[in-house]
Amino acid sequence: MLAHTSTRAAVVRQIRLAPVFRMASSSASAAAPTIEEDDVLFANINAAKVITLNRPKKLNSLNYSMLEKLYPRLQEYVKSDVTDVIIQKSNGRAFCAGGDVTSCVEANLKGQWQDSITFFQKEYSLNYLYATYPKPIVSLMDGITMGGGVGLSVHTPFRIATENTRWAMPEMDIGFSPDVGATFALNKIVSPSFGWYLALTGESIFGADAYFAGIATHYVPSFRLPELIKAISGASLKNGDAFQIINNVISEFTEPLPANYEFKYSPQQLQLLEKVFHPTSTVESIFEALEADGTEFASKTLATLKTKSPISLKVALKLLQRGSVSSIHEALTNELHAAKKFMQDSDFNEGVSSKLIRKSKEVPNWKYKTPAEVAVKELIPFFKPDPALQLDKLFGVTFTDYPHNFGLPKESELKAFIHGEDGKNAPGTVTRSDVIDHFSNLEQYKHKSGLKKYLNHFLNSRGSQVKL
Repeated sequence: MLAHTSTRAAVVRQIRLAPVFRMASSSASAAAPTIEEDDVLFANINAAKVITLNRPKKLNSLNYSMLEKLYPRLQEYVKSDVTDVIIQKSNGRAFCAGGDVTSCVEANLKGQWQDSITFFQKEYSLNYLYATYPKPIVSLMDGITMGGGVGLSVHTPFRIATENTRWAMPEMDIGFSPDVGATFALNKIVSPSFGWYLALTGESIFGADAYFAGIATHYVPSFRLPELIKAISGASLKNGDAFQIINNVISEFTEPLPANYEFKYSPQQLQLLEKVFHPTSTVESIFEALEADGTEFASKTLATLKTKSPISLKVALKLLQRGSVSSIHEALTNELHAAKKFMQDSDFNEGVSSKLIRKSKEVPNWKYKTPAEVAVKELIPFFKPDPALQLDKLFGVTFTDYPHNFGLPKESELKAFIHGEDGKNAPGTVTRSDVIDHFSNLEQYKHKSGLKKYLNHFLNSRGSQVKL
C-alpha cells in the first residue's frame, strides 16, 4: 500500500535538487574521495535515458564517485519533460558486483568509521530513490549482480535476467548483514522463506532461475538486449500507462523456458525452507531444524550458515523479521542503523580483510564461534535508532509492498487465492486446476514464460495447502 500517493506532476513539483544526504560527521584528517570521470556514462536515446555502469575492471563495484553521479542525475530525470523511461546497463561481465567495502575497512581501521557511514547513507538514500521513483526504470542484470548491484536493481519495476546473470547477497561472508533494502525486498519479490535463505546463506542464483524465483521480472537472451533497448527507447509512452507499455515491449523479447528446464531448488527443498525460516525463527531454532532434518540439502545449508559470523546471523535474522512488516523507508533506515554499528565491530573488518583483501579461503576469525555465545546486550546497539542518521523521503512516498509486479505471480497473491482471502472462492475448496486456470487467464500473467511450470512447482512445494 502506498502511504502517500500523488500524481507524477505533483511528485515532480516536490523534488528538491539540493543535496538530500544528512552527512555523518567526517574525520578532519580524512582525504576527500576520488571522483572518477567516466565510471558512469549517461546517454539519450529518444525519450529514454540510458545509464551505463563503467568500471569493468572493478566489476562495476559501486563507489563514492558513482553515487555522486547517479543521485543528482536521477533527480534531474524526474524533472525532465523529455524523459519517459530510464534504462540501466553496464560494460563488462558484471552489472554491479557490490559496494566498495574495502575502502570502508581502510577508513575503519584508521578510526574514521564515520566516513564509512557517510558512504552507506549515500548508498541507501540512492536505493530509496530507486524504490520510490515515479518513472519506469529498466535494469539489465546481464552479468554479476551482487550486494550494491542488487540495491541498484531490486527495487526497480523491470528487472531483466539473461543467461549471464549471477545474483547474490553475499554480505554474510564478510561479517555484515543483508542491506541496500534487501531485508524488505526478499520478503516481497520472492517467497519470504526462500528470501531469508538467500540472505543468510549468500547462495547465488543464475540465469533463468532468477526469473523463476521472482528476482527478475523477465528473462531475455543477452543477444537481444541491444534491440530491446532500441524498442524501449522508441516506444510512445506519453499517452497511456507507461509501465504497462514497457512491460508489453519487454515481453516481445522474452523466450519460452526450455521444455526440460528445472528450477535449482526442488519442491521438497522449498518445503524444508518453509519449516525452517519463519517469523518466529531464531538462529538456534534454524540450526536445530536443519540438523534434525538430516537431508543432504539441510546439512549443506547448516554447514554454510556455520561459516557466518554469529553476530551477523543474529542481526540479519532480526532485520529480515522487521523487514517483513516494515515500510521500505523503515527497512532501509533499520539497515543504516545496523551498518553504523557494523563499522565499529571487529567482525566486519575481519570479514572484509580476510575475504576481499587477503583472499583467504578459510573461515574468518569471528569474535564468537557459535550463536549461543552472543549475548542479547551485544545486539542492542545494532538496533538503536539514531535521529541524526536518517534517509529523506524525497518524493514523500513510502509503501509496505511494491506498487508494481511485472514478474510471475507473487507467493502472497497465490496464497490469497488458495485460502480465499481475495474473495474469489471459499477457503478449502481450491484445487490445483483452479489455481492454474485462474492465473493462466489473468491478463497480467497469461503470457508469462513458464507460468504453468511455475504454478505447478509452487503447488508441489506446498501440497498440504491445496486439494490435489
